[in-house]
Amino acid sequence: MNINNELKLYQRSKDSIWTDGYISKNMLAAHLDLDNDAASRNINTINKTIKWIETKIPKNSKVLDLGCGPGLYSSLLSKNGYSITGVDISKCSISYAQNKAIEEGLPISYFCKDYLKEDIGTGYDAVICIYCDFGALIPTEQEILLDKIYNILNDDGVFIFDVFKPGLCDNKKENRDWRYSTGEDFWSSVPHLLLEEVKHFVEQNIWGTKTVIIEKDKKPREYITWDNYYTISKIEKLLNKNKFKLVSTNNNLITENTFASKDVMFVEAKK
Repeated sequence: MNINNELKLYQRSKDSIWTDGYISKNMLAAHLDLDNDAASRNINTINKTIKWIETKIPKNSKVLDLGCGPGLYSSLLSKNGYSITGVDISKCSISYAQNKAIEEGLPISYFCKDYLKEDIGTGYDAVICIYCDFGALIPTEQEILLDKIYNILNDDGVFIFDVFKPGLCDNKKENRDWRYSTGEDFWSSVPHLLLEEVKHFVEQNIWGTKTVIIEKDKKPREYITWDNYYTISKIEKLLNKNKFKLVSTNNNLITENTFASKDVMFVEAKK
C-alpha cells in the first residue's frame, strides 16, 4: 500500500470497516444509539420509515432485509406480522440481532453473509436495503446486486431502498488531512496516525473517502467508502437498465439528519 497515492474512482480497499473486529463493535454501538442518526438513524425516523414500508408490502409477506445490521428494522417488521430474513456482513451486528430475536421471541432468520457473493435465498415478496447501503456500492456491485434481487424476488415482488440525493454535497468538501490520536477512538484502541482523503468525482455523482490508520509496529490499514447520490431520472435509468421499473419515490421520510444528509430519496421498484 502506498499511502501517498490519491484515491482512484471506484477503488476498493482490502480492509473493511464492516468486518474489522474493533471497528465493527463501534459500528454496533452507533447502530444502537437511537437518539443519533449514525448507522441506523434515530428511532423516530426508523418508525416513520417502517410505517411507509408497510404501506408498500402486504402483511405476512416474506421479506429479505439486506444490510440488516443489528436488526432494528427487521425486528419491527417481524413484530408487525412479516416473515423476515436478515443478512449482514458484520459478525458483531448479526450476533446481536440473533440474541435479540431470541430474547424477544421473534422468528427471524439472521445470516452473516456477503450478499454480493453468497447465496441469500429465494422466493421473497420484498427486499429492503435501508440507510443508503445501495449507494455505498460501486456500479459493478450494484449490477450484481440488482441481478440477484431480480432472481430472488417473486414476480410481483418489490425492492425498497434509499439513496442520497444531490443535497449530500451541501455538507461535504474535498480534503486531504491527517491527525494523531491517543487511541480508544472509532478507528483504533491504541495510539495511531489517521490520514484521510475525501474526494468528489463530480461527473459520476459520487464521493469517496479513504482513511489510513498507522499504528506502531503494524502495517497500515486502509478503509475506502463510497457515497453515490442520485436524481430521480438517474435512479430510474439505472433501474431500467437492470430490468426493474420505478414505481414510486418518497423524499419526505428524513426531515432532519445529524450525520450525513437529510436529502434522501426512498425508492419503490418492481421487476
